[in-house]
Amino acid sequence: MAIFLIRHGKKEPGKWFNPALRHQDPPLSTEGLEETNRLAEYFEGTALSAIITSQYLRTQQTARALGEKRRMPPIIDPRINELDNGDLDDMPEAEFAKRYPDIWNSYTARTADFRFPGGETGDEARTRISTFLEEQKDRYRGENIVVIAHDGIIRVGMTYLLGVPVFHRGDFTVHTLGITEIEYQDDVRRWKLIRFNERLT
Repeated sequence: MAIFLIRHGKKEPGKWFNPALRHQDPPLSTEGLEETNRLAEYFEGTALSAIITSQYLRTQQTARALGEKRRMPPIIDPRINELDNGDLDDMPEAEFAKRYPDIWNSYTARTADFRFPGGETGDEARTRISTFLEEQKDRYRGENIVVIAHDGIIRVGMTYLLGVPVFHRGDFTVHTLGITEIEYQDDVRRWKLIRFNERLT
């Protein structure tokens, strides 16, 4: 099977707090909405069995054009929500460094995992995404699916797939609408990275 991990499109700037998620939940910008049509075109001719998104508005909007074209309503799964950074949500980096210097040092040094104040650890996020990926591998064996998620959780997923410590997630860059393709190899029972962060052309 192949899983296409895709970061959502460009989001609208500003304050868009969603109390149900306890985080900012901005919609896609006008440019981001226009780009979603290109995503639908990109998968023209590719057989897909499911489209899965996080609970955030921007991932669901990113999936809309593709889902409508395929007549395939997206499945929402909270395990691929963005990292829960708790009290740091929408906090400027300078304030983050000043208020939580120990956590900031761990965040920038990339030598140890840490818990976001009021949020989760990298390992907790890794458990979410790894459990999700393993479940999809078994559910859609031999099929292709599209998963539209977020920068942070995709980077955490890469540490799981490549077997590197979760605090190295900052070593990866994921562009908006960047496409990462992974494939599960039944013969060796391992994931294979086919391509990473490919930009739409």
